[in-house]
Amino acid sequence: MRLPKQRQQWLDVLKKSAPENALGNYLSALDHFKSGQTDRAVEELIAASGKQQFQDYSTIRGQDNEEAYLAAGHSAAEAKALAASQLLLPQLAELKQLSGVMIDLAKSYQQGGDPASAQAALEMAVSLGQRFNGSPGEPLISRLVGLAIERNAFAAMDPTSPFGSSGQTAQDRVNELARQSATLKDLAQRFESVGERMSDSDWIHYIDRWRSFGELAATQWALGKYGQQ
Repeated sequence: MRLPKQRQQWLDVLKKSAPENALGNYLSALDHFKSGQTDRAVEELIAASGKQQFQDYSTIRGQDNEEAYLAAGHSAAEAKALAASQLLLPQLAELKQLSGVMIDLAKSYQQGGDPASAQAALEMAVSLGQRFNGSPGEPLISRLVGLAIERNAFAAMDPTSPFGSSGQTAQDRVNELARQSATLKDLAQRFESVGERMSDSDWIHYIDRWRSFGELAATQWALGKYGQQ
């Protein structure tokens, strides 16, 4: 198991090699929270919030896995399916854990009589959840985790407080995000029976669509083709 000091060294390398990627800042923030360095953690969160790019490298890893399965003698369809089904995403658990710490931080600010800082912390948690937006190559589970992070942040706000320019309240957003999550879970459940019937060529098209448009779009395509919409 990698020691905390070694982990931070690797995160520093990530931040240096990909300075526009917010992932390294988020993971560093979690490490600083764990070690009791709240000020440094908040600095990392502010840095992450100022970066538009968010890349967890799952697409690249999936392609590398596929090439490995091809080299091992699997067919193209098998290689794509295996690479997708066995893709490990440990960062999701860490980022969800980070969002929980951010919500706890907001509560401590609120209890300390600093509602502005509390709201800022919750808004940064919302921003973290919105990083998972169905982008090309994104697994459906990532989007579900993002929705959960965002929903938990809104649930920690005053339910009647307005958010953004849409006129919605925090409770409206909680309800909307819950509906979105239920819809995605239903799609994933219906895809299970479809996946068992897909031809090799359709599996290839499915994974290619996943990488180009995200797993949600690929799942909707498969359900539409097999009459499950």
